[in-house]
Amino acid sequence: MAAVPLDLLDRIRELERQVRELAGRSQIRPAMDQVSKGNVRIGEGGSFGVFAPTGAQILGVGFWGNGEYGVSLKRQDGTAAMTVRNGTTDGQAQPLRLFDSRGHEIWADDVATGGIAYPWLTLVPPQDAAPIRWPQTNSGSFTLVAQSFNPVYQPKIRLYCHTIADNGTAGEVRVKVNDRIWGPAVTAGSEFDHTDFTGAEIGSVVEVAIEARRTSGTGSVYVQPKMLYGRQT
Repeated sequence: MAAVPLDLLDRIRELERQVRELAGRSQIRPAMDQVSKGNVRIGEGGSFGVFAPTGAQILGVGFWGNGEYGVSLKRQDGTAAMTVRNGTTDGQAQPLRLFDSRGHEIWADDVATGGIAYPWLTLVPPQDAAPIRWPQTNSGSFTLVAQSFNPVYQPKIRLYCHTIADNGTAGEVRVKVNDRIWGPAVTAGSEFDHTDFTGAEIGSVVEVAIEARRTSGTGSVYVQPKMLYGRQT
């Protein structure tokens, strides 16, 4: 039998090497951490989740049950930060809700007519411009002259008031929040302008009470609130 030429054997060995190389490449999958082109589509009741090492779900996108698809974003400790979902079967437009680190709902949009649904922002009504008709007292002891009840959604509030006293009369004005003295007492004739913590739970209602007293003279002490709003820490 005639011998096989050496160059033909070399060619066969090279073909075998190439086949093995191609077979190996077919078993190697590309990296799955990038999408260069096209879209990632999750449908038919599927969802996408990102989880912390503790098992807490940080991000959830997709099907939530009851026919609803939505989004949930949480902090790494598992507390809610943001959602776009109803959590019900009523079929209304889904509100965007924001939560603080303790789980209080601190913001939501009004899906019915637009704007803010939550929190309810307190507004100071128009005030009487004539001091003679301002809240007043001629008592020598601190006396309640003005009072309001406000839902709070921020840890601090700022209150600004005008104060005056009749000629020849001196007095003081102070403020209480939930029956605790809040800020310094000011001499009548100066402005009360104070910003501080309320000490109340977010979403609760706080009482703001303004008290005044006459310290000398025979006239009255007057005070008029002009501004009240929430502030951040």
